[in-house]
Amino acid sequence: MASGQFVNKLQEEVICPICLDILQKPVTIDCGHNFCLKCITQIGETSCGFFKCPLCKTSVRKNAIRFNSLLRNLVEKIQALQASEVQSKRKEATCPRHQEMFHYFCEDDGKFLCFVCRESKDHKSHNVSLIEEAAQNYQGQIQEQIQVLQQKEKETVQVKAQGVHRVDVFTDQVEHEKQRILTEFELLHQVLEEEKNFLLSRIYWLGHEGTEAGKHYVASTEPQLNDLKKLVDSLKTKQNMPPRQLLEDIKVVLCRSEEFQFLNPTPVPLELEKKLSEAKSRHDSITGSLKKFKDQLQADRKKDENRFFKSMNKNDMKSWGLLQKNNHKMNKTSEPGSSSAGASSQDTKTFDVALSEELHAALSEWLTAIRAWFCEVPSS
Repeated sequence: MASGQFVNKLQEEVICPICLDILQKPVTIDCGHNFCLKCITQIGETSCGFFKCPLCKTSVRKNAIRFNSLLRNLVEKIQALQASEVQSKRKEATCPRHQEMFHYFCEDDGKFLCFVCRESKDHKSHNVSLIEEAAQNYQGQIQEQIQVLQQKEKETVQVKAQGVHRVDVFTDQVEHEKQRILTEFELLHQVLEEEKNFLLSRIYWLGHEGTEAGKHYVASTEPQLNDLKKLVDSLKTKQNMPPRQLLEDIKVVLCRSEEFQFLNPTPVPLELEKKLSEAKSRHDSITGSLKKFKDQLQADRKKDENRFFKSMNKNDMKSWGLLQKNNHKMNKTSEPGSSSAGASSQDTKTFDVALSEELHAALSEWLTAIRAWFCEVPSS
């Protein structure tokens, strides 16, 4: 008897490409393809003398459809084999030892038994029941397990929903913290930028006023120097005159020379020098405070980095490295265990660093103090 797999393979060869069922009254057209007579006739009804093959699209003659008796015989044999397979499957299984029908089920061994097996010494003392009764009993156990599993499924869905909610809360907190970092540092940058602009504006103004004072100083001293030069020239001229001419008005000339005094104005007004001193003092105060803040921030950051990287496993470090490589918006961060990493000159010029919760709290206090210094109002 042919196997079911072999029969199925044969059946695939006699399937009509149009109705996808076993060929009924198989026919062959000019291109060599096979179809049911009814299927291909319906295809050709809309054409006159020619129509296209549904498979290869070749034009074939409408009157060239030929019955394929060889294929018809093959279809009949395949159908007979299928019927034989079905009939074979429908036969009841029998005891291979006694050739009797199975009527019982052994609970101890989990085997089907015929009447002879049931009375044998191997199963005489076992818990044996009719197949229908055993099946009904297990139906109840199956139903109980279904209810238990359904309850577990319900609980699992709830646990999963809680887990997903925790993940969502965590990612929201991460995003919120990221925005807080960006906002706080942007505010700090803005405050520093405003202070820098004011200091520069003050210095530019002092430079302008100093230049104007210089022009005024030159304008005040230049005429006096010209007068002094004229007195010197007149004395030299008097000195070279004959005695009679030299003595004429000599006392007036000498008196005029003796009375000359150089009136030296203040080159730089004291008010401007005071304002420059105030600007220097302001700058020194800010840079001193920022240096203390920067040194403390860098020390805390190194501790935070070491603590962060030490808590990572190998997979965490791999994902961290890939993120730093692909995300160009994030600042480059030192690798753990490196004493020189993170101590570059860039670290002394930027405050864009990853913050721990403790460091962020310290930064908030510093921001409040710096805003108070820059805005010249008491800190809250």
